[in-house]
Amino acid sequence: MMNDKSEYLYSRSKFVEACQNREVWVEEVPRWMANIKLNTHEPSTVMMIGCLTEDHDDVGLWERYANSGKGCVLGFDANWLAERAGVAIRRVSYDADYLRDFVNAGLAMLQSHYEENPEDREELTQLATMFVLDLYAVKDPRFCSEREVRISRLTLTDDTAEFGLVNPGGQRIDGQEVPALRIRQRRGAYGSTRFVELPLWDEDGKPVIRSLGFGPNIDVETEASVKDAASKYPEITLWKSDLPLR
Repeated sequence: MMNDKSEYLYSRSKFVEACQNREVWVEEVPRWMANIKLNTHEPSTVMMIGCLTEDHDDVGLWERYANSGKGCVLGFDANWLAERAGVAIRRVSYDADYLRDFVNAGLAMLQSHYEENPEDREELTQLATMFVLDLYAVKDPRFCSEREVRISRLTLTDDTAEFGLVNPGGQRIDGQEVPALRIRQRRGAYGSTRFVELPLWDEDGKPVIRSLGFGPNIDVETEASVKDAASKYPEITLWKSDLPLR
């Protein structure tokens, strides 16, 4: 769940614009399927999103997300996230041309499948769903300095479930079932927020957190305390930013 809903509204509007000005020929049924999925997945599903970055030492990120450089940055095991966490992982695109190409390619894919299997509506529905949900990896180009990487996991809405959400689980790259990550709730700067809890250790007991960076303005006592806690895990690399952040 994003605290800034305008992010999705941007990509959604650009998606609709690209569909209306499409450069590929698409029959009514696949166009209708993409449109239906775009408009029906929002009230029935919730995409839980984790926003990460490829740039671990960026001035703007230290200022906005780490208390003006007084905090820390955690580096996660990207291979574990991509292959064994049961989540989708996408590098965010800030390129408007890419989005247009993506929409045309997606529509062409739906058209091709429809031509090959016009009666297979179930598969067409799944393809349309995957097509629409990739919109969560598109963002306004003015945020390109963040070099964002997003992990996401689809959840279903259910008023009878805890926190109103049911997590359907996922698949590991080797085909084994991934237990559904627990949905929890907390109160933060943006009010009551539901989230999926990411484990701190993998199945072999190794830390999912692989590095720990200290902000350029971190308090000396805080830094010492965190270093002491992290010293128990030699797999975690420690480092400190030397950015002249004031």
